[in-house]
Amino acid sequence: MIDSFFGKTKYWWLILIAGICIALVGIWMLIFPVQGYILIAQAFGWCLLLSGIFQIVIASSIEKKFHGWGWWLAGGIFDIIIGLILVVNIGLTMEVLPFFFAFIFLFKGIENIVASFVSISTNRYWWLYLINGVLMIILSWIFFSSANNPSFIIDFLVSIILIYWGFSMLFLSFDLKPRKKIDE
Repeated sequence: MIDSFFGKTKYWWLILIAGICIALVGIWMLIFPVQGYILIAQAFGWCLLLSGIFQIVIASSIEKKFHGWGWWLAGGIFDIIIGLILVVNIGLTMEVLPFFFAFIFLFKGIENIVASFVSISTNRYWWLYLINGVLMIILSWIFFSSANNPSFIIDFLVSIILIYWGFSMLFLSFDLKPRKKIDE
């Protein structure tokens, strides 16, 4: 999975930029909650588009001999598709937004849990990915169960989730940054 990318991509800074942007959107949404439900859908859609593009760039920059590049590619494509749906079709988005969040966080949660176990021996922040994955699965369940009255739960939780997601991506970016070899 992502273990193959640790310390091997010169594009680590793309994930850093995405993390900063995602965290800033989350902070903005906490400060201006009245801006509403539609803006949350738009902001999240654009964040997913940006994140998906960056994931595809990173997947294409890694030599194919490393395992896991396909997961990055699939995750990037998935993020772009969901992001486009959220940005382009506002009416549909307002109806099904809780389910989009639920499925996205379920997918990302499972991906993070698997990545944490795969990277225990090579990643000092493996525990962060495990905690992140468990939290994302719990949040997925919350979104599935709040589909009847989504505005409050989405307004508040999405801002917190985006801040957390952004900071998690900051940690990931530093794990992706190439390291100097000790043997040299």
